Amino acid sequence: MQRRSILKGLLSGAAMATGAIKPGLADAGVFRHGVASGDPTSNSIILWTRLSVEPAERSLPVSWQIASGRDMRQKIASGHTSADASGDFTVKVDAGNLPAGRTLFYRFSASGEKSMIGRTKTLPDGTVSSLSFAVVSCANYPAGFFHVYREIANRDDLDAVLHLGDYIYEYGMGEYATDRAQQLDRIPEPLHETLTLADYRLRHAQYKRDPDSQAMLASLPLIAVWDDHEIANDAWRGGAENHRGDEGDWAARRNAAIQAYFEWMPIRGSAAGGATRIYRDFRWGDLASLIMLDTRLIGRDPQPYIGENVNEETILAALQDPERRLLGRAQEEWLRQSLRASTDTTWQIIGQQVMVTELKTADLEPLVDIDKPSTLPRERLLDIVRQSKQSSPYLFDTWDGYPLARDGFLADLEQLAANPVVLSGDLHTSLAANICRAGIGTPVTVEYMASSVTSPGFSEYLPDKYPNAVRDGTLEINPALQYLETTARGWLCLRLTPERCTGEWHLINGIFERNYRSWRDKTLTVHAGEISKGLR
Repeated sequence: MQRRSILKGLLSGAAMATGAIKPGLADAGVFRHGVASGDPTSNSIILWTRLSVEPAERSLPVSWQIASGRDMRQKIASGHTSADASGDFTVKVDAGNLPAGRTLFYRFSASGEKSMIGRTKTLPDGTVSSLSFAVVSCANYPAGFFHVYREIANRDDLDAVLHLGDYIYEYGMGEYATDRAQQLDRIPEPLHETLTLADYRLRHAQYKRDPDSQAMLASLPLIAVWDDHEIANDAWRGGAENHRGDEGDWAARRNAAIQAYFEWMPIRGSAAGGATRIYRDFRWGDLASLIMLDTRLIGRDPQPYIGENVNEETILAALQDPERRLLGRAQEEWLRQSLRASTDTTWQIIGQQVMVTELKTADLEPLVDIDKPSTLPRERLLDIVRQSKQSSPYLFDTWDGYPLARDGFLADLEQLAANPVVLSGDLHTSLAANICRAGIGTPVTVEYMASSVTSPGFSEYLPDKYPNAVRDGTLEINPALQYLETTARGWLCLRLTPERCTGEWHLINGIFERNYRSWRDKTLTVHAGEISKGLR
């Protein structure tokens, strides 16, 4: 979503636990960026690491091993590969012929050193009785500590991590969410905004050195999609809000960002030939199909506020244009095929980046204190307050900017899916909603949204006149919303059984100190065969 003029749109308990940062790998040796696994199938998994070597070295041999136990004695599979400068010395192995539904352990060896041992899981076949995901998004390194990642790493009841985008942020020092970077010793690398392949590689490398990130990635398989900040803020297929003419060719920047993403993430495939497809699906036996979409880059037409001579009339015309797409026609057809193929699973989980729920804006004048500190410039805050009196959707970087495409998306879910559940991120807000077509009738799906890992929440953009003023005003004007928490950072635990899908929101009390407190804030469930009854 928009960060420099962040709301062009606007927003428009449980058991307590205490945690603290634990040391990660020493910043020395070959395996400084840890290990990771991702994109599991019933018989394969992507294994990832990166070698820290002198730039003069052209290629290094690497060995890998998978075992049934953490002691690595009972070998399941092994092999050899190499790493070189063409891939930034990253290592990505598609290890196959693995047993289904198993917890496995892996490590790498190179230059006489062994990596840390990672834990991963293959997908099960046949009858599956339960499944649990950790859902996260929006991890901004200079904005604070990745306590959310540590919380997930410390759990032993999860099957995978779903990352819905903004795994890195492109901004440089002095830009968005870097106010505390020096104080926290989390100054972005490079110091400037990422524009080139070298820049994006360096930024990914910094994030992968974080000890909490390393702990999470070494504990569970990752299934990830990008959002905008892996490339540039408010990206679409032909450009981005945060890309100016003096920053070079957009296609060159996009391709550099994508190449670095495929190098540094445990995602199947590569960016060879400028490939940008990241939509794909996964299956946990007869229990759930997971369909991961790209609502950001491959098929998105420009947001209504992007272009020359933009005004209320041009925005309205864009919103009413039936040809405008968020997914693109090819991905829309692929989604239909995937939904048809998933009817033999109880749940169809749709992982995607941006909010689907139509969100009207409350009148902010009685709710926002414009004299309190805000991450927005005062003029921008005043403009948002003025616009809010129209009580219409303003978050045009979400599905609200593509209402006719959204109705087509919901029609596909209504007609082709048995029990569809939508997951989203991007807004730095914990949210749950019942979604009806055109906002009327009975729900055709429900939406669960995870808060951010560190990126600022709406309470930091829109300072309340009294506690939870903006939240409560937003809930009042949007009856589809079943839960909204705009202050704390956190993650979502999604639990599935043949009978129910349950979302648990886990929050933390701060990201600026090494010690923190966590709690479960809210739990909402939808029952199989009863999507039309919504969340309860």
